[in-house]
Formats: sequence, C-alpha cells, structure tokens
Amino acid sequence: MEPPIFFAPSHSIHDDQIQLPANETHHACEVLRLRSGALVIVVDGLGTAYRGELKIESTKSAMVSVHAHIRNFGEPDCRLTLAAGLSVGFKFDEVVDKGTQLGVSRFVPLITEKSKVKLEDARRIALKTARLEKVALAAMKQCRRSLRPEIATPTTFAQYLSQIDRDSFKLIFHPTEGARALADVFPSEIPKRVTLMVGPEAGFSAGEVNRASAKGFTSVSLGPRVLRTETAGAVVCALVMAHFGELR
Repeated sequence: MEPPIFFAPSHSIHDDQIQLPANETHHACEVLRLRSGALVIVVDGLGTAYRGELKIESTKSAMVSVHAHIRNFGEPDCRLTLAAGLSVGFKFDEVVDKGTQLGVSRFVPLITEKSKVKLEDARRIALKTARLEKVALAAMKQCRRSLRPEIATPTTFAQYLSQIDRDSFKLIFHPTEGARALADVFPSEIPKRVTLMVGPEAGFSAGEVNRASAKGFTSVSLGPRVLRTETAGAVVCALVMAHFGELR
C-alpha cells in the first residue's frame, strides 16, 4: 500500500525536516489515525515529493523526517495548459478538479465573444482564484501529483493570444467545417509544452478560430455532439494524455 500524501509549503521544509501545517496534522492524526513512525509522502506543490517518517508531537503538531527527495513526482513529461471559455452559470471548479487529475499544469479562464460574462473587479477575481487554488491542491493530493497547477486570472481571448507560447503544440477545439480529427494532428514526438483551448457552450466565433489559427493553433473537432465546457476540458486532456502514454 502506498504511503498517504500530505502537503507542506516549501518554507516549512528545512534540513530534511518538514513541519506539517495544522490542517494536515489534523488529517494525519484524527482522520487517518497515523502514529509516529508511519511512512508518508509530503509534496510541496512545486514539483517535489519527500518520502519520510512521521513524528507526531501532539494532535496539533507533527514533523516528517525526510528519507528521499523525488523531483516531478506524479508529473507528466509535457507541460499542459488548458484555456477554457467561461459562460454564465459555469463553474470553473470542475475544470480545475478534473484537469488537475489528468495532469494539467496551468488553467486559463477565457472571456470569449460568446461567453456572456465580463471581467470582474480585482478583489472578486482574487477571491475566486484563491478558491480554485484550494480545489487544485485537493485534486493534486488525491491523484498523487507534486505540482499544484497555476490558476491564471481571467483574461480575454485577444489578450491570451497576444501572450501565447510560440513553441507549444497548440490545439483549439471547435466543430467548424474543415476541423481535423484529433488522431490526425498529433506530432510524432511528445512536445515539451501543449496548449489546449475549449470554448464556452456556444463555442468560439469564426473570427476567434481564424485568429487562433494565425497564431499556430490547429482546429480540431470532437465529433457531432455538443459537450459542456467542463466535459470538453476533461475529454481533450484525457485524449491528449492517453496519446502521449500518460494514462497507461
């Protein structure tokens, strides 16, 4: 049986000793009923895992003595960015939860022409981003990864295209005439960076698809059925990761 996983921020790791946060200590002692000497894994959310031995000082304080460090624990070989269009009533939580489990490294909430939502004030955006980071943290631990995905602040479609990574393998999913099947566009070698864009339920506009194509995106169709954004995001991530051998 694999050791249980806990999270500790990097500033709590010193000289092969890790101070578990209070909530993680509570989970270890009161929920899992672990005892001193138990083998555990601690991830820092930055891509490193630490195997070690739990030392319980009290129900509110616990340390982990590190035996080994593992870089990129549970992480895919490629860095995957998922940019998903927002729409009224749409919860980005599901995109973050499922995407994190499937290996996404960065999420970008997109304001598109058909989103019917507007950029909110900075305070509300910060509050929502903080909540999404908690969702990503929980999903990271659940699926046994070591990197907590980045949650970008909501951005417009045009702004996102202006800062897109030129060297990434880029796909935009939209059921337009001439869109190719996903199986026909994969490169022969696994790219280091992959960027996927899915629109809101109403899809992208023709102009947005054309502008994305001009930036190096290949238009891909997921078939005749219209998927919810949260479903489409999970589907495209799963298909891409399966092709690259990450789901074996």
